[in-house]
Amino acid sequence: MSSHSNPTKHVVLKGSQRSHRPGAQVLRRSDPHEWCEITVKVRRQAPLPEPVPGKAVLTRAEAAKKHGASTADIEAVAKSLTSYGLTVLSKDTSTRSVKLSGPVERMEAVFKTHLFRVKHGDHLYRGRVGDLSIPAELRGIVEGVFGLDTRPMIRQRRARTQLQSAPSNQLPPPAQRPWYLPQELAAAYDFPGNDASGKTVGIIELGGQYLPADLQEFVELTGLGSVPRVNVVNVEKLAPSDRNDPGAIGEVMLDVEVVAGVCPGAKITLYFSNFTEKGWVDVIDAALNDATNDPCVLSISYGLAEGADIWTQQAMDAVNDAMKEAAAQGLPVCVASGDDGSDDQVGDGLAHINFPATSPYVLSVGGTALVKGANGSGETVWFDGDGLRKDGGGSTGGGVSAAFPRPDWQASLNIASVNPNAIAGRIVPDVAANAAGSTGYFMVAQGQGQVSGGTSAATPLWAGLLARLINANVPVGYVTPMFYQAAPNSGGKPLGALTCNDITQGNNDTAAAGGYSAGPGYDAVTGWGSPKGSALATVLSATPATS
Repeated sequence: MSSHSNPTKHVVLKGSQRSHRPGAQVLRRSDPHEWCEITVKVRRQAPLPEPVPGKAVLTRAEAAKKHGASTADIEAVAKSLTSYGLTVLSKDTSTRSVKLSGPVERMEAVFKTHLFRVKHGDHLYRGRVGDLSIPAELRGIVEGVFGLDTRPMIRQRRARTQLQSAPSNQLPPPAQRPWYLPQELAAAYDFPGNDASGKTVGIIELGGQYLPADLQEFVELTGLGSVPRVNVVNVEKLAPSDRNDPGAIGEVMLDVEVVAGVCPGAKITLYFSNFTEKGWVDVIDAALNDATNDPCVLSISYGLAEGADIWTQQAMDAVNDAMKEAAAQGLPVCVASGDDGSDDQVGDGLAHINFPATSPYVLSVGGTALVKGANGSGETVWFDGDGLRKDGGGSTGGGVSAAFPRPDWQASLNIASVNPNAIAGRIVPDVAANAAGSTGYFMVAQGQGQVSGGTSAATPLWAGLLARLINANVPVGYVTPMFYQAAPNSGGKPLGALTCNDITQGNNDTAAAGGYSAGPGYDAVTGWGSPKGSALATVLSATPATS
């Protein structure tokens, strides 16, 4: 039976509250025998140290040994939950996780919730509302429970322009097209001359699959010469509909091909998981603890607006905590700021911004439009059409976080949220790069040449640049705060002002409340601007790490 053999009191799990997404239809209670797999996150045995800009203060091994979960806590969770009839699948002190499985009826008993069959649009999933509870003996030990709710986090299409029928064996010369090969953007942004041989760029993928034939064709068409080595790590099994989704496949191939073009010599490791809260938590844990592939930088082209309709607080806390661990290890994480301007796919009239791009521990990447031959004024804020992908347009995400307070290194910035009564939150993005579909990136997906854009193209471009800097022994690490700090011998000028092309024209106004505009210096649509690669290498090399 599903009843607990020795009933205990339960306590509410902080941050676990769920509400149904607007427009969701509850069909019925879940089948009591339906099988569930969950991840239970356990507290750290010691708090993480504060990350230090420009250097690592923690190794992966130290993070696991000193700041992972204690064996006693892991065993306490396993003992308590197996007494309800759940089965332990794995236990890991490094990732602070216990993975368990069991039928719906037992999950409902242990976590004091009701699970439902829910439909939202074309998606069917298992959902819940309200708080979760945990056995009282686990109070303070368990920090999150993920996987009871399999709600997919809705994705929109990439900003894409279909390539006109070019000959299959050649592309138009640069002067006859507005778009770029990725390696041409590396040249336009003056990436340093070294490659990234021996380094690995890690990429988080929440759907789709890697198609080797597409990369092979891309390399041949663009004249790159050698095909980079790509490793695939399947963290979670994807449903066929998600694995074969053309948009998700396109996202994978865009990420891979941008890195291949801008970061020659690098190996690429793809971490695949589902676009759910459990998928997010598990895949970031896997990437952070992957000593085998040992990525020197992570690229994440996914994210969704902050807010309780989308994220539970426990999920945002878990992901942000993982980003803090990455920063403490000196592992830069580049995250796309979003592709729907200030509306950010929410549509409630207020301005919103993507998480995890709003985490203070990541490098948030916005989008520009880089027009060829426009004599220095040719780079503006990315804003195509009406700025919304659902209407065939797109525009850079950017703005002020409603979830994270403004970090000390942004304290001097005088940018307020356009929303009424909003906090002085973390401002994003930090930097930007070409993202417009019209001036976008040539790529191959499912055998088809096309031109694609979005901050999900600008993000792996920045990740590739950082990998090249790291391979040249430039101190990168937790680089984000350094853009806001005075560079050495600069008369007090911020590093970002010296190492980025300042974008001063355009806005991302797609919400009724308004949006944000570019201007001289830092702004909330393109950050400090697009990269000056060699300048960044020079200035970072001369910048001492903060003590």
